[in-house]
Amino acid sequence: MNLPGRLSRTTLGDLLGMLHREGASGVLEVLEPAGARAGRGHRVFFAGGLVDGVETLDAHPPLGELLAREGALSGADLAKLLRKLSLDASLRAGEILVKERLANEALVTAALRWQLRARLESVFRLADGLIRFHVRPVAARARLGAVLGPREFLHGRRRARADGGSRATAHVRESSQRAEALSVLGLEPDADAATVRKAYRRLAAVHHPDRHPRAGANELSDLVRKFTRITAAYQVVAGK
Repeated sequence: MNLPGRLSRTTLGDLLGMLHREGASGVLEVLEPAGARAGRGHRVFFAGGLVDGVETLDAHPPLGELLAREGALSGADLAKLLRKLSLDASLRAGEILVKERLANEALVTAALRWQLRARLESVFRLADGLIRFHVRPVAARARLGAVLGPREFLHGRRRARADGGSRATAHVRESSQRAEALSVLGLEPDADAATVRKAYRRLAAVHHPDRHPRAGANELSDLVRKFTRITAAYQVVAGK
């Protein structure tokens, strides 16, 4: 598998697509080539062609803060989580949340997926970088780990072979994604930021898994899918 040495010669979408098709297990590293952050790396971890981890320089909220920001974790529960983490740095936030019954397993897994997608978006924003790939053996997955399938990290991504450098194509794609996200939230194209937030909170209050403590396994799975789709739509419209 031959990868180009520079991101400017291809697109991240093409690189991830190639690694997926090869069923690769390893780490794709993109090193910033210039500026104040020159030499600093962003890493996308692959296991069997699927993305199961992302490390990036850009700041993203930790799991507990993410859940609290979305209204899924109270301030008191967040404080309890942070105390537990401060006592033992080897503990994982998701495991604590489930063990202490601060959040159910389905919600934690969904949140880990949101977190993974947000980190990947930071890598997609890079205009250029030095490319390296390091092979690694496939490790056993953590019970509460997250993994992204090809649709989540390839769908709608810019590809060098199809893009031709056209900014108009990218603009049309972004407009289509926004329109679809607004439709999920039940909003009109001219909805302002306050209306978007209000719609998201209303839908989250209905579909949040924690609002349905007696839901069976199938119903809970449907709720997680709906809640994940609503949150992803909100992030597209709000630009998060």
